Order: sequence, then structure tokens, then C-alpha cells
Amino acid sequence: MDTRTGSSFLLFLLLLTASFCVVPAGAMNFIGPIAAPQNTADTGPEVSPVLFARGDARLPSGVLHLPACPPVPARVSAGPGATGGPAAIRPGRSETLVLPSGGCRTLPVLLVIRPGAPSGDTLISPAGSAVSLTEDDLVTFVNDAVVLSHRAGKAAAIREFADRNGSFTRGDLYIWAYDFNGTNLAHPYHPEFRGQNKLDLADPSGFRMIEAMRDVARDGSGFVQYAYENPVTGKTEPKLAYVKRVDADWWIASGIYGENLSLSQTSPAVVRHNLEKKVAGAVDFARINGRGTALSLFNDPSGQFAADGNYIFAFAMNGTTLAMPFEPARIGKNERDLKDRNGVAIGERKIQLAGEGGGFFYYVFTDPKTQQPAFKVSFVRAVDAEWAVGAGAYLPDVPADFSPDARDRMVSHVGSALTFMKTHGKDEALRTFNDPDGAFSKKDMYIFVFDPDGTYLASPYLPGIVGSNRLTSRDPYGEYHVQAILDTAQAGGGFTYYFLEDPANDFRVSLKLAYVKTADNGLIVGTGTSA
Repeated sequence: MDTRTGSSFLLFLLLLTASFCVVPAGAMNFIGPIAAPQNTADTGPEVSPVLFARGDARLPSGVLHLPACPPVPARVSAGPGATGGPAAIRPGRSETLVLPSGGCRTLPVLLVIRPGAPSGDTLISPAGSAVSLTEDDLVTFVNDAVVLSHRAGKAAAIREFADRNGSFTRGDLYIWAYDFNGTNLAHPYHPEFRGQNKLDLADPSGFRMIEAMRDVARDGSGFVQYAYENPVTGKTEPKLAYVKRVDADWWIASGIYGENLSLSQTSPAVVRHNLEKKVAGAVDFARINGRGTALSLFNDPSGQFAADGNYIFAFAMNGTTLAMPFEPARIGKNERDLKDRNGVAIGERKIQLAGEGGGFFYYVFTDPKTQQPAFKVSFVRAVDAEWAVGAGAYLPDVPADFSPDARDRMVSHVGSALTFMKTHGKDEALRTFNDPDGAFSKKDMYIFVFDPDGTYLASPYLPGIVGSNRLTSRDPYGEYHVQAILDTAQAGGGFTYYFLEDPANDFRVSLKLAYVKTADNGLIVGTGTSA
């Protein structure tokens, strides 16, 4: 799940070296291999990697300053040898970078788009330097592969992943796919794996990596570290894989090679783990020392459970706040009906999750470090039948400011969809809602439909997920978002958050606010929008 957006993009033109040591792509929108045609003279020096930044996701006609070369006009065109005007960069599409002059020998290149670069900068990397892929690049690469699966369907996606020359095979960065029985569905460098059960596949230490990935995928997504053969170097190297469930039947993964690979503390997988660990420690402390002693320490803003503003909160199962170290005025108040600034339930949701054994949920809340509202993920768990504890992490880089006007439009949109379904019937309504050109489909706010069991019945821009059950799907930070949607609708309707590929944002995984209601026929009808 990459949820970050950027006002500008950094374009890395990465040269394929003679040893084929490619630094493959994976950041915000990778378009696949870009072939730079050989210069007819072919006598000049090889071109070093170039960093080229623009203010948007386009590479217009302009000048790229190449080492030991004169300035060369460059365009992105729609096909081999074409020299047409600037073309928008789109995921999964092959383009040709045309360098019509300059006297330098050019080689095939790959294109990576990264956020955060200053608009208009043109930078040149040192000769022979390499740009390492990050954990975020890897997550984005896998997310892009999931998007392909959701848009094109399973069969088309598997064909692409299995293709050694396909858009998702980029040197030592590639996709592999398995079902939950451990049977391989796609591997570009090992086509002989197809149809074989590989659960017993192990690295030199005996670690069964496919079995471990399968278990991670069952939980939604996450990382696995092991050693594996690098197809570029032919050597067994340390590898960090990111695994993501596509649906109830299969999962995909990709990995990066390198020494000392580790996850950042802001990684969703690390955030999930840290919250579960912190809450488990608080539960154990409360059970050993008793409710009174535990609450006294949980409410101490200088205590061990409130370090760096990362605090434990506690509540009774009737909704009464028991511990809130940085907002003591809340203690003793019943906040069962508490909602955040966007109308998303806080009180009811945490009580429900604690009563079900624990879980993650999202809301906007005041960050004690900044005294400003920020998006937050929290994990809660019951101590006993009477009370529960929780801990959260603020995610200030996740935009969660939804205007009252946007929320009103969402309510109106769902109301119109419910009326349409009641008037025209289920079948006609689903046909209309699944039409990306239909009256209810706009990329920034479209209608989706679930049955009460969590099966997608309508999703106009992700047709590959229609018909699949998503009840056990988890998003990057651990929430069972489809279950949250169903629970919200069945509680009378309302707002909830979720992370999903956003067609209005180049299908990047983004936070969305949903409004959902239950139709007269029992189907759950909703819409969502990004901040």
C-alpha cells in the first residue's frame, strides 16, 4: 500500500550497463522499458544515468544534458522510431525515447518516476553510479501489479507476470505469483515452476520462503527476508520481498536484493507490528498489576506508556474513557458516540473491535506533539470483558481533510444510486454502476456495491475484482476495510476510511473516505473520494 502523493516527479533515466546491472523501476508510475534507439554513428562514449525532474508526470520536448555529449533534444513518443509530440506517461505502456542527434552511443533505458523533486531541475549522476530501489519503490511496484490484476483480470495479469520480456520483469525486479495452496502461477525466470507446489522451497539456511510469504499474504500484505538467486548476477544474495494478497485465491510478490536490507520505522508493516506489540505489553501489564495500577500509569504523560507522545489509551466497554494521558478532561466521559471531523465513528468502532478480539481502525485525532488534527491508525484489544486498551500512530503525510461539500456530494450520490436501484431493479443498476462511462461513474467519485457477504458486485474502474469476495482483505495498515464498510452500512449507514487504488490518482493506493448505506434489497451501496 504507497499512499503518498507528490506535486512533482523525479525522472530517473537509468542506463542498462554492459553487465546488465539495471536499477529497475518501481516508484510512483513506472511505464515499463523505454528503448533508446542506437545512434547511427555509434562511436561516442556510453551515456551515464541522468536525473531529470519536471513539475508533472510528463516528459515534454526539451533538453537532457548527457555526460560527454552535446545537449540533445528528447521526446517521448508512442512507438518504436516515432517522433511525435510529447505523450503522457502511463503505467504499463511501452514508449520510445527518441534522441535524434548528439553523436553519443545510446543504450536501452528504464524510467522511474519518484515524488518530491524540485520542478525543473536537471541533474546528472556520476558515471557508473547506481540509484538503489527503496522499500517504498518495492511496495509501489507490487501495488502496480495488483492494479493490473484488478483492472485486466487474473488471466491477463498472470500472462504478463510470466513474460520475461513483459512490463513487470525489469532485470532483478520482477513479479511472481502463487495460489494459497502454494502452487506457482507465474515466474518469469523459472517457467518450469508453473503448476508446481513450491511450499517446500527453502533458502540455503533452510528457511521456507514461499510458505512464509503465503502466511503473510493471508494476513493482507507484508515483508519477508531470505536469500535467493539474483537473475542478473547469478549469485545467491540477501533479498527483501513485499507480498500482497490479490484476492481470496492468490497472491503476488516482488523483492529487492542487497546487504543490510531493513524496513523503515514508518513502513506500514512496522507500524502494525509496533502497535500490536505496545498494546500486548499494556494488556499484560494490566492483567498482572490490576486495573487501578495500570490506569494510573497509562494516565501519566511522563510514564513508560506515553513516551514521545505514543501513548496507551483505555476505555470501558460501555464507552467511558479511562485513560487519555494528554487529554485528561476526557477521562470519565462516555464517548461511545464520538466521531471525528469527517463523521467517522471512533467510539462505536473501537468498542466493536475490542469485543471481537482486537483490530485496527482509522480516524482523525489531535496529535499531542503538534496540537493539530492528523490521520491516525490505532489498534485496540480487550483486557477483559469490562475494559480495553489501545495505541495509535499518527500519519501526518496521509491527507485526510475532506470538505463538508465533498461529504454532502457523497451522501447525495449514494442516495441517487439507491433510488435508481429501487426504480430499475438490481440487474439494471449493477450494469449501470459497472459502466465506467455510465451516469454514476466519475473517477473521483463512483458507485461501488457489495453483497452482505463482502463480494464485490460493482466497481467500474477495477472490473477484475467484481465477483471476488473481499471480506478478509486487509489494507496496508491492517484494517479489514471491507468488513468496516459492511459494519458501517449495517449500523444504519455512514462514513468510514479505506485504502484502495484510486482511478483519479493514476490508480495509486490512496486513502479514501467512503459513504455507505444498505439498500432495500440488502446490498451495500457506497461511494468514496480522496482528499
